[in-house]
Amino acid sequence: MTVVFGGAEFPAYVIDEETLREELLDEEETREWVEETPQDPHAVALLRMLGELDAALAAGQDRVHEREPGTPEWATAAIRLAHVHHWRGEFVEAHELLDAAEEVLVGDIARTALVHQHRAKALFDAGRYAEAQREARRAVALREEGGDPGLIQSSRQALARIDRALAT
Repeated sequence: MTVVFGGAEFPAYVIDEETLREELLDEEETREWVEETPQDPHAVALLRMLGELDAALAAGQDRVHEREPGTPEWATAAIRLAHVHHWRGEFVEAHELLDAAEEVLVGDIARTALVHQHRAKALFDAGRYAEAQREARRAVALREEGGDPGLIQSSRQALARIDRALAT
C-alpha cells in the first residue's frame, strides 16, 4: 500500500519501497511552494527531496539556529537537518543531531518515533542493517502507540525493507 504524505499543507510525496527515500509527486509544484514559503520549516525537507542539498543544509542550519536550544521546536528542526546530512552522506553529523533531538524529546512519543525512523534510514544507507532494524522496530512500536495509520505504515515500510536487506 502506497501512502501519500503532504498534499494539503505542503507538496505531496511518497516513500520509495527500495531506497526508503521520499519522492515528490510534483517537482514543479514543490519548487513553487518552496519559493513562496522559504522560511517554512518544511522547506528544508522539500529542498532535500528536490536534490538541492546545499540549499537544504543552509535552510536547515538557519531553522536550527532560529529556535531555542532544548525545545521541541529545536529538536524538530534538528531532525530535519539530520536528514539532510544523511542524504549528503554525512552520517556522523546526522547521528549527533538525532541523538541531541532524542534527549530533548523524552516523553514525546510521536517525535521520538521520528528520530528512530530517521536513524534507521541513515543506518540502512550506511549498510548497518542490524542497528537499522533495531531502530526501525522502536519506531514501529512508538508509532503504534501514537495511532496515525500513515505514519505507522511508513515505519512498517522501513522495517520491511531493512528486514529484506538482512535476509540477503
